[in-house]
Amino acid sequence: MKYLCGLITFLLLFFFSACAPKVKATVVLLDNGHNRNAIIVANTQGSKKIDKAGSYVDLKDTASVMSSVKVMPKEEIDKRFSKVLATAPLKPLSYILYFKENSKELTDASKEELKKALEVMQKRALPMVDIIGHTDTTGSNELNVKVSLKRAKYIEKIIKEKKIKVVSLVAKGYGEEDLFVKTQNNKAEAKNRNVEIFIK
Repeated sequence: MKYLCGLITFLLLFFFSACAPKVKATVVLLDNGHNRNAIIVANTQGSKKIDKAGSYVDLKDTASVMSSVKVMPKEEIDKRFSKVLATAPLKPLSYILYFKENSKELTDASKEELKKALEVMQKRALPMVDIIGHTDTTGSNELNVKVSLKRAKYIEKIIKEKKIKVVSLVAKGYGEEDLFVKTQNNKAEAKNRNVEIFIK
């Protein structure tokens, strides 16, 4: 049996012939939190594309035609695959923090968002954390890279002060590259003054 994985966080493959003699394996596409999420399941009799969370196919063996694509309710997935799900990696999460203009001070709402991010880091076992700083388009490119890195380092410092155990902690400054809101040059935009925390 050949499983070709495309844009997918992980594929759940579970053998359960004891409880369903006619079915040897079920392949289920789990929700990875993104719109683009698909796999191709193939054997000698053909292939099926699964591109919606919860969709699945049943297979008897490598030489039999697989079932049509069906949808399994989340409750059934949780029940049938509880042991596998317990060992599966957690979904990556991201938190966007906004800054006041010409400052490395967070807005009040973002202070609360940072608390949530810190709580998640503390609960996860040795997460990988990336901190990416951004600016709006006011000022020079060179200055904006420095400002965005300064903001990212500021968040990095807070995480280190909390003594949270992580596999990696990386802070980067992208300046006005990859704008959240596309604007003309020298345009102040609050949503572009941010730091994004990725927790994996």
